[in-house]
Amino acid sequence: MEAAPTMDASRPSTLRLVAFVLTAVGALAIGVGSVLTWVSAGFTPAALAELTSVTKGLDTNEGKVALGCAVATLILVVVSRVVSDAARAVLAAAMVVLGALAAVVAAMFISSASTNYSPIDSESIIAKLAVQLGHSPDQVRAALATISGQLGPYTHVGPGPWIVIAGGVSVAVGGVLTVRWAARLSAGRTANDEGMDLPDGSAPDAPETSLD
Repeated sequence: MEAAPTMDASRPSTLRLVAFVLTAVGALAIGVGSVLTWVSAGFTPAALAELTSVTKGLDTNEGKVALGCAVATLILVVVSRVVSDAARAVLAAAMVVLGALAAVVAAMFISSASTNYSPIDSESIIAKLAVQLGHSPDQVRAALATISGQLGPYTHVGPGPWIVIAGGVSVAVGGVLTVRWAARLSAGRTANDEGMDLPDGSAPDAPETSLD
């Protein structure tokens, strides 16, 4: 029977340490990336620079999902310290899913940014121009559609989603390594309890010994 889960305060193995660092740093990167600029849209002429529309991660659904993944991952990292080996493997698998989800939503945002955040369709830019020109938003929108090519419209993806992708990949890799570590730790404890060799023919280590 597996021992009741307790806080694991033993000296971490290399595998466990690398997994923890990748997961924790990755989650923090996702969190930071989710609050940075995700996209900016505007027109090239310097005179129109004040019309630039900047969208932060938390102003988008994708950014909110990414932040949720970061928070959930950090919670799972803490919880994984006080659960059984089997439960730890399940939590690590959940971290893999969270990291992959954050990376995927950020990648999807990047792929659709030029379509969804065109300056010609930006409500904030249209509202500013309507006030400055004294025309209705519909009139401004129609005028922009006509002369947009002369204004050099652009849509630039900011650093936010790229950082989220990097963090998501880091979390996913850390989760995979944690699953591997938990499996080896569980196998080592079982072998010690039964006085058996590990599947590779080696003698089992004590539970607190590095299993990397």
